Amino acid sequence: HPTRVAAVLIVDGKDVRSCSPERGYGFLGCQLEKKEIRLLRPPDPAKYAFDVRPLRGKAARIELRDQHVDGCFFEVKVVATDRKPAAGTEVITTAARWLPDHFETAIRSDFLLLPVGPLVGTPLQAITVAIDGRDVLAVDLPLSFGSIEVAGYLPIYDLTGHQGKKLKVTFHSYEGKQPGRSSAPFLVQRDIPGREVSDHRPAFHIYSRLGLLNDPNGLVYHNGEYHLFHQFNYNVSHLDWAHYVSKDLVHWEERPIGLFHDAMGSMHSGSGTVDVLNTSGWQTGDTPPVVLAYTASFGNAGRDKIQTQCIAYSTDGARTFTKFEGNPVLGKSQALARGADNARDPKIFWFSPTQGRDPRAKDGHWVMVLFEGGGLNIYTSGNLRDWSKQGSIPGFHECPELFPLAVDGDPDNVRWIMYGGSGHYHIGSFDGRAFRPQTKQKLAMYHDGRCYAAQTFNNTEPGFGGQPRRIQVAWQGGRKGQMSRPTELTLRTTPLGLRVCKQPVEEIAKLRTRTVTLDGTKLAPGAANPLAGLKGGLYDVELEADLSQADRLVLDIRGVKLTVGASADGLKLGRMKLPGTRKLLLRLIVDNTSLDVYFGEHGVYYSPKMIKPKSKSISIEAMGGTVLFTTLQGHELKSIW
Repeated sequence: HPTRVAAVLIVDGKDVRSCSPERGYGFLGCQLEKKEIRLLRPPDPAKYAFDVRPLRGKAARIELRDQHVDGCFFEVKVVATDRKPAAGTEVITTAARWLPDHFETAIRSDFLLLPVGPLVGTPLQAITVAIDGRDVLAVDLPLSFGSIEVAGYLPIYDLTGHQGKKLKVTFHSYEGKQPGRSSAPFLVQRDIPGREVSDHRPAFHIYSRLGLLNDPNGLVYHNGEYHLFHQFNYNVSHLDWAHYVSKDLVHWEERPIGLFHDAMGSMHSGSGTVDVLNTSGWQTGDTPPVVLAYTASFGNAGRDKIQTQCIAYSTDGARTFTKFEGNPVLGKSQALARGADNARDPKIFWFSPTQGRDPRAKDGHWVMVLFEGGGLNIYTSGNLRDWSKQGSIPGFHECPELFPLAVDGDPDNVRWIMYGGSGHYHIGSFDGRAFRPQTKQKLAMYHDGRCYAAQTFNNTEPGFGGQPRRIQVAWQGGRKGQMSRPTELTLRTTPLGLRVCKQPVEEIAKLRTRTVTLDGTKLAPGAANPLAGLKGGLYDVELEADLSQADRLVLDIRGVKLTVGASADGLKLGRMKLPGTRKLLLRLIVDNTSLDVYFGEHGVYYSPKMIKPKSKSISIEAMGGTVLFTTLQGHELKSIW
């Protein structure tokens, strides 16, 4: 951050030489290897030489400036020498001059976009956005002045409703150091750059156009729109919240960044809700505020973090958010003492003792479930500002969830589900202050290890059994991965007892372009592949089959093989078992980079390793006997981009 971090040579009270450390070696450059941290990219020290020959005989001093707000350190070694600088050393003959600059225009479109440079090597900039003289955003980002494609622009602010007003963006430009600098590096336009259409990119999953992603955050339904945020990393040492909106859970539109890092730290995980009764007092006009609860994480990785719980709210339908001036709402004492803490990922919702999670119930209060001290703590509030601790539940790790589901759709028989980042869950009861598990041990929601930090939407409309739809999204496939497709959760009675069951949301049918129906097919060993007619590589396959005469059903989905074994004990797919039946129900959702498998009548979920983009075929083969398909349908799908 050259305007905030530098080594400066000062003569006669003036800066005469200066240099700044290169950025790009943060915690993302490390991995755990045999319980030791190994740098993936060992940082060669940047070498600079101040040419001081014109300054001989003058008194000078070196000053190290550090005005960085979070987690920055750098090491400087100073050597005086008469030797010629070694190869690779940048010789500096003047002080770098970062001059105040600005971009100004009348607002005639919807979005402000900023040209961001590569993660490594592009200096950070302190950027301020003002509308009609009022500051609406201040953030540090790597601003590029060179030639850059529109696809490399990051949407940073939603200007909807501000047409005709004056926009001003202030930053710094580097005098004499940026060849090809544009006189107007910012864009104000109606559209945000679309996604690349490629066999190597997801066709109907959210993925990050720029930078890296992880946990889904702030999932909330409001005024006909589903809002999905996720952890987004473009500025190596910080996390922000990327923002997407959908009207149907299938087609998603990128919106400007929802929450940027600030002086309190990175924007770590959290949740979203709607304050229908305006308990917070933040409502303006007729629309209740959309509220985000998040963790601000200050400092370096590991134990050297100060983590506090904060609130942001929107009065314009979740287009822009204002951070509560009283933040943090939890953890203020640790922040003031500069003490480390281990508390994160607040999940908030409204609870009524008579009407459950109905946000309109006036006899309710707010609940926050927070990962803290090795378990989950429950807090309550009447106004989203003041919180009181009620109890603890051990045995869960980060990214908590807590929600009700009606057993087999019966609204008079409701249980509560609690899980952490891994998705292993307890079924129990909840009275608004204490969760009481009724299962002896946690149950697996996933059978893959590729899904993590799943969260469900708050404030949804009624679905199965008249209860609010419980729609879940998870982080899938690592930091260069994607958000999972939305799945709908239900609680059903199975041969193994009560289980949370998953199925793709019904809206995915909107992506179907062609259907091949093969109901009644009898597939003998060695017979031709009945799915050979499916083309394109993007599929939704539904099958119901009788394996009473066969030993195995083998599927090859774009290079990934799945084998369903059948025996007197029942059916088996990998580690998943369905005892006491040889009737198979299977649902496959196939994208360019992932495969989702819903196994059995109750939708046991499995997502194997990433598929092979070059292969687009899908085949099915019976072994050990004939398989009768009551239902066999293959749907070709289209991209949402």
